[in-house]
Amino acid sequence: MRRELLAVVGLTCTGKGKLALAVADALGGPDAASIVVCDSAKVYRGADVGTAKLPPAERRGYEFYMVDVAGPGEAFSAGRYMREGRAACEDVWARGKLPLVVGGTGLYFRAFVDGIAEMPPADEDVRASLAARRERGEDLHAYLSEVDAAAAARISPADDKRIVRALEVFELTGVPLSELHRAEQPALSAERIVVVALAASRPWLAERVAERTRRMMAAGLRAEAAELLKIAGDPTAPPLNAIGYRQMVRLLSGEGDEAGAVMSINRETMRLAKKQRTWFKREPLAVWLDAEEGTARLCEETLAIWRP
Repeated sequence: MRRELLAVVGLTCTGKGKLALAVADALGGPDAASIVVCDSAKVYRGADVGTAKLPPAERRGYEFYMVDVAGPGEAFSAGRYMREGRAACEDVWARGKLPLVVGGTGLYFRAFVDGIAEMPPADEDVRASLAARRERGEDLHAYLSEVDAAAAARISPADDKRIVRALEVFELTGVPLSELHRAEQPALSAERIVVVALAASRPWLAERVAERTRRMMAAGLRAEAAELLKIAGDPTAPPLNAIGYRQMVRLLSGEGDEAGAVMSINRETMRLAKKQRTWFKREPLAVWLDAEEGTARLCEETLAIWRP
């Protein structure tokens, strides 16, 4: 088996998973292909309803890699995805099959294909110290500008999460985050990589997002969030900080009502889609397809790209 890889990426709620399975079926089924999921929330066990994770009973015999590999509250990074996702591909290749990478987490996909610097894991003591400094009124973005001007220029002063992470890396290593990024790991060793990216018009996507949110609420998203919160213990821990779960956490705390939570989920999901479009537009290998054409037509187009 050649070291080839086919990826289906792009906007949320465009049917990437359905397309991947249809393509895998056309290429020979479970004996010929395996699925490698590229989603920063689907890595978490118990995060099923809120991530629209395909249940094992509906996976039609395909092996699914990079799902349920972390516990609620456990840190999971792009660097870890790079290592474990590449190991999954090596396993698939070793058995003479095609890895079909599917998902919409752009940073994880970029790390997986192009490589990323090895970063230190999160350190709660350092984060607590930085949080205390912010509470005392210190401008952490200004501090970041002093120790890592390149990172500060790239990160918005309003993006507290990324500011803290950049400073955390500096505090732990003594090396600016921007300098570590320049020391990236080598690119994925593959003979051929084909990337199909799905997009859609905003009205079409908005309808799909609203319908998916309704299904998630009916399937017990609030109860799932409550169970994840019980395990993680921290309402800001992953995956509770993801869209859908964080709205449910607020509901569970008595903040707002269900109608408002649903509106918030839909609004934030559409914002996510906009960010995904911007991110994957920078992917040089991407061939864009219109998700509104439907799975059957998209499968034909993808196979034509794969078999030129």
